[in-house]
Amino acid sequence: MQLVEGLDSGTIERLGKQGELLLRMYQAEFAKDPNSHATESSRSNVIALRHTVKQMYGDAAVCRLPQDQPDS
Repeated sequence: MQLVEGLDSGTIERLGKQGELLLRMYQAEFAKDPNSHATESSRSNVIALRHTVKQMYGDAAVCRLPQDQPDS
């Protein structure tokens, strides 16, 4: 596992932007219909990104992702 200190600022910025995009997509789908398949898919994408970042870079990197996330 890489430590968050070893990540360059470009990687951290890309991860943050990806997290923000996925979170906005989830929030938009949730606003349309909280029980739709699209909402569930968007929620899964946010959770998957956070899980992947945690697995690859640890908890410290996950803390740098957008925090307003759906419950896992």
